Amino acid sequence: METIKPLSLRLLNAAAVRSVLPVADCIGLMRRAFEVVAKGDAIQPIRQLVKHPDGRGVLGWMPGYMADPSWLGVKVISIFPANFGTTFGSHQGMVLLFETTHGAPVAMLDGREITAIRTAAATAAATDALAPASVETLGIFGYGEQAATHIEAMLRVRNFQAVHVWGRDFGKAQRFAAAQEAAHRNVRITAVESARSVAQCDVLCTTTAATEPILFGDWLRPGQHVNLVGSSVPTTSEVDAATIARGRLFVDFRESALALAGDLRLAKMAGLVDDSHILGCVGDVLLGRVPARVAPTDITIFKSLGMVSEDLVACDYALKQATARGIGQVVEW
Repeated sequence: METIKPLSLRLLNAAAVRSVLPVADCIGLMRRAFEVVAKGDAIQPIRQLVKHPDGRGVLGWMPGYMADPSWLGVKVISIFPANFGTTFGSHQGMVLLFETTHGAPVAMLDGREITAIRTAAATAAATDALAPASVETLGIFGYGEQAATHIEAMLRVRNFQAVHVWGRDFGKAQRFAAAQEAAHRNVRITAVESARSVAQCDVLCTTTAATEPILFGDWLRPGQHVNLVGSSVPTTSEVDAATIARGRLFVDFRESALALAGDLRLAKMAGLVDDSHILGCVGDVLLGRVPARVAPTDITIFKSLGMVSEDLVACDYALKQATARGIGQVVEW
């Protein structure tokens, strides 16, 4: 009878993930994830959600496989928006990694921290691929965890001279901007009361929990780049239909965008665009298959929904770093 050896699982909590997965390192990892998906070397079923009966939150899961690095994995995460500002955070969960020879579990990593880091890093990688090189101003819609990690990541790919922050509560936006300016002393970061004025920045990032548009197409000007990050379900959109129609639209994963992107759905329902409005995924641009821009006046848009491939690439790197440095808990059973 075969002797069953105990399984060994490395556990990385939020602090451990932060120590082994710097945002700066993760940007290159997200470029790799984009390219792997564009090449067809990943399997990514559409994210599934279960809603809490009273609407307070959802539980979602994202399973998948990728060839290089070779992993099976699943992210299970809850999203409870009312947790904003508390120790719980709006996103909570974990990513489980399984090796692909025997299907054995290898690691469990904090899903909230992985999500925060890789989402911002993916936006930065997309911005680097799509935005003009000469941009100087960054506009951030929102003042939560994603807003903070996005500022950190975006400063890694462009030499922004100023960052302007807008949120529905101006006092919170001011406090957030002050804290961010203290953390990034080489750039001026200020809060503004007008969303429309923030929309004049060269690069925009929407990182809110808004269910209805906070950014409008007639506010945009030629040559901008827009990152749409906050909305991730078909029934919500941070921008109006005109915003989507005005831009050259790129996504992380086409199938996911067609199923889940409320921004695109809104524009389709208005009759302004159809599915062909998606020009490609960011990986197509990185691989030289589709041009990011064809004229200096083009407005480019990146619709981020998140991919399990991003999680797997990020976790692969974090796990290797943690193993080499002896970080985390190792559990056997």
